[in-house]
Amino acid sequence: MMDQQSLQARAAELEQVLGRLAGADTEVADLRSALEPLLALAGSGGLSAPLPWGDIPGGRYFNEGSLRRYPELEQAFARFRIEATGGDSPALRKLRGET
Repeated sequence: MMDQQSLQARAAELEQVLGRLAGADTEVADLRSALEPLLALAGSGGLSAPLPWGDIPGGRYFNEGSLRRYPELEQAFARFRIEATGGDSPALRKLRGET
């Protein structure tokens, strides 16, 4: 079961950062366009099952593009992606040193 409240919060956070940066950077605008349908679905509570990691568009903008220069955007994207793929796994919590 997905944590809808957390997913909606992460989607809103990412939308906010994208909205702030998209006007000044076409790559951010492209990422925003790629994510819009998924963010809308997540924000409305319509995403009921975790998605496979690779089904969430946008990772290549950080790996191959230049969006790493926006750490706030990269972190918001990562938090949303983790939530959309089912939330923190036991392995991820262990990696972070959480119990």
